[in-house]
Amino acid sequence: MSLRALVAWGGVAVLLAGCGALPPPPDLLDAVAELRSVKALAGGRVGVCVVDAGTGERLVGSDDDRGFATASNMKLVSAAVALHTLGPEHRFTTEVLARGALRDGVLHGDLVLRGGADPTLAHGEVGMANVARLVAALRERGVQRVTGRVLADDEWLGREHLGLGWQWDYLDEDYAAPFGALCWRHNVVTVRIRPDAVAPAVVAEPGWWPMQAEVRPATAGAATAVTVRRALGRDLAAVRGTIAADAKPATFEIPVPDPAAFAARGFTEALRAAGIEVGEDGVAGAAEAMSLARVESPPLREIVGELLRVSDNLYAEQVARASARAALGDGSTEAMAKHAKAVLAELGVDPTGAVLADGSGLSRRNLVQPRQLAGLLAAMHRSAVRAPFVAGLPVAGESGTLRNRFRTGSARGVVRAKTGFISRVVCLSGYVPHGESTWAFSVMLNDFTCSDDEAKAAVDAFVQRLCDLGPDAAAPPYRARDGVRT
Repeated sequence: MSLRALVAWGGVAVLLAGCGALPPPPDLLDAVAELRSVKALAGGRVGVCVVDAGTGERLVGSDDDRGFATASNMKLVSAAVALHTLGPEHRFTTEVLARGALRDGVLHGDLVLRGGADPTLAHGEVGMANVARLVAALRERGVQRVTGRVLADDEWLGREHLGLGWQWDYLDEDYAAPFGALCWRHNVVTVRIRPDAVAPAVVAEPGWWPMQAEVRPATAGAATAVTVRRALGRDLAAVRGTIAADAKPATFEIPVPDPAAFAARGFTEALRAAGIEVGEDGVAGAAEAMSLARVESPPLREIVGELLRVSDNLYAEQVARASARAALGDGSTEAMAKHAKAVLAELGVDPTGAVLADGSGLSRRNLVQPRQLAGLLAAMHRSAVRAPFVAGLPVAGESGTLRNRFRTGSARGVVRAKTGFISRVVCLSGYVPHGESTWAFSVMLNDFTCSDDEAKAAVDAFVQRLCDLGPDAAAPPYRARDGVRT
């Protein structure tokens, strides 16, 4: 298709780098035209931008200067901002403090668990090991009994715990766990259901979480239908439904309403399990106190790697807001957006028109342009923190949220990209090897009425086409500048 024909084709706006710029390669124009002509996407919005990651030159664009809902492509911004602001080796800290005098093994006052935005505390092996270290440190200090309470201090990031514009029907789903300076066990409760022909077993982890279970057995081969819900603002988990006698055990996760209170109770139980006598638990604001113990999270590069690989919403919110807190002294949504735009500008990406409502992409208030995401990817390709950023991106057909996409074709194993999906939104932005160079791309679909699978298939076909345009179809995977495969 000629450039003139494409420009004339209904609705396509091909954007050049400036006056006198060479026209985009015809094959790239054809690839964009094919994507826009997919019948399933009729009536929806399609934004595309492809740039040379090494030079930042825009190769082709279509509606790439218009705002699109990002879904989890917002995590590209959060990860880049955090690495740029805090550095790959940054570690978040959690402290235990004493409000009162420690004499003869007795703390005459309150024990305070103070959060510093670590999203990993009590989550996974490292997170549980850090809890054990805090408890062990208290025992080493001789603490045997606390006359006061175990309090949680989550003031460092501010009082916001939910993203701006998060839908109410997200709020009992594990992917919408609240964020904050103090997190515990990823701020979710796990409910496990084991089938039985007489009385199915329903267990909550942690075991002290209040639960109301009404799960009935169904005959072998019958359909299993179980729901786990938490009423807004309440702790109680309601588990209802039926599970077939021969079904596999079922596992659900639900978010807690108050992460600080959840952490206070969790730490209280950990202390009691270690033989330290403590009183009740609760939440308290920041105040001066004596430090008794301190632990650090894994380095930011590992947190960002997990964030991008599995598209972890809590991690994204934590690192985006912690970056703003470190830079501006404020971890609010407003400060997060202000700081992120400043970092984009510093990286050479014009943030004009971007609306940043959260760090994860759950909010439909987010608006980012394809040219901004492609430009950010190009900037990170040239950045000193390129290696940990690229290393976290899923590999097509092999890892993370791209494991089950691109199972065949030239993109498999060579494309690294971040997925994005909420209802009526599908995005994919990342890197395609192009001979000795690299292309950065962003594809953003909004407001389509076809199935999600059809939308994803259209995006994947476009990315496969980008790979096929390379001068060497067997080009190696995208590599970091240190030569290590990422």
